[in-house]
Amino acid sequence: MLQCSLKNGGSFASHIIKKLQMQAQTSQKIHHKRHISHATSSFLKEYQLSQLSTLYSPKATEENTFSNSTTSGNSSPHPRLECEETLNFPIQTFPHTENSFTSDIYGNQSLDYQQVLIENPNLVPYTLWKPQSIGYMYDMLEKETIYLPNAGCFESLQAYVTPVMRAVLFDWMMEVSHEFMLKRETFYMALSYVDRILSKLKNIKKEEFQLLGVACLNIAAKIEEIYPPKLSDWVSSCNSGYSSKAIKMTEKFVLQQLTWLTYPATSYNWLNWLMSQWDDFIEYHFSCVPYNSLKDFDHLPTQEKKIQKKLYEKRFIIFKQKNRQAYKRFRETFQILDTASLDSEIMKLSPRIQASGLLYLMISKFFFETNYNLLYYDGPVSQDTPSYEDSSQWLAEGSFDIEEFSSDSHIESASIVQDLYAGFISSALDMHSVEEIYHSMTFFHPYLEIEALYEFPIVVKAKGKRKIESHYEEFLGYQTHYPEAIKFVTKKLRGE
Repeated sequence: MLQCSLKNGGSFASHIIKKLQMQAQTSQKIHHKRHISHATSSFLKEYQLSQLSTLYSPKATEENTFSNSTTSGNSSPHPRLECEETLNFPIQTFPHTENSFTSDIYGNQSLDYQQVLIENPNLVPYTLWKPQSIGYMYDMLEKETIYLPNAGCFESLQAYVTPVMRAVLFDWMMEVSHEFMLKRETFYMALSYVDRILSKLKNIKKEEFQLLGVACLNIAAKIEEIYPPKLSDWVSSCNSGYSSKAIKMTEKFVLQQLTWLTYPATSYNWLNWLMSQWDDFIEYHFSCVPYNSLKDFDHLPTQEKKIQKKLYEKRFIIFKQKNRQAYKRFRETFQILDTASLDSEIMKLSPRIQASGLLYLMISKFFFETNYNLLYYDGPVSQDTPSYEDSSQWLAEGSFDIEEFSSDSHIESASIVQDLYAGFISSALDMHSVEEIYHSMTFFHPYLEIEALYEFPIVVKAKGKRKIESHYEEFLGYQTHYPEAIKFVTKKLRGE
């Protein structure tokens, strides 16, 4: 079993919150001009809007605040965000509003989350990048309010079923999905069904709760899987605690209660789509730099190709590409979502907001752990450069020295990543303010502490690595199980 802790997860989380708070406290200070494209902004609150086009012109210069040199390539003191056309597009601004998406749905209900401060959230960088599969996104958006559960169902409707019992059931459903080699979408659809039944029916009995879970899994599997498990398989999964007839009757009852609305846009759908869009977005902005594209490695000698490709995989913060680092990022992020889905507090957030907030935290974390190398990478090292030996040593050690940056430099770099993400969600999700993901970021913050596991799903043993590699996107879609999730969530729910 491959295991790796979320190294610096806690320190990163503290760092990112500290960074955001410091931004708010220093909003009266004048920042140095940056030599970056219009794709990003520095949230320069003190400048008049009429000056912004000048500030973000490619001719603008900045005092060098970064003195370190990374070993993954030639390091520039300025962010390398120059792949986008260098036209003077304006910075998009939107009128401030107190009503976020979540407050529109839940009214004045307190979400009991610590507020996360982000300076001037209504200043959105302009980007020429446009998302793919935009019709798919709008289809999910139309379903958003239709499929939302009642976040207060345990207080108003359920006298016998508790949030801890929900966590135990969902963990069991995740384990069964893993063992039956079901897709992630199947699992998350079933979770949606259970939460909506909890939101509609009053006083579900404890002894019927697992029956509800297995019936929802059966419905989702029939919809999503090519070869769904048989009824006898579901009976076996419950240790024969329920008969085939009972499962079938519950299935029919659930469908009636859901009024046959069985195609929710789940947090899995949103996060998976956003990851694909982010990969495209980051390639759009960074792939013009030499060796920031896979095609650049074809002509290299074998040893140098190996080194440069490994360095690329570590610095290029993407999720869906077929390489070890991207796979670890994908698994780590979905493991956090899987674990957090056991927590009933997640019902207070729409799937879109869940995915947006979690992806921002993980992208920020991965940039932090790689010393923000992608932002300042200025080209490859070679055998003729003094840094080539350092590159080989770094590759063997497998990590960046994150202490090379000062605290202030980390804050500056994190601000650039924040700007990138603000432009990304503005274009991908038409979000006019990062205020919409505050609560999601705060909710997922504790889950950065969990230990990551990278053991392959059972489907690899069943189908073989070669077949999996030829259908990599499908491979990523298989549900995995994290054994420690239930312990983490139950402790959190019980306040331990």
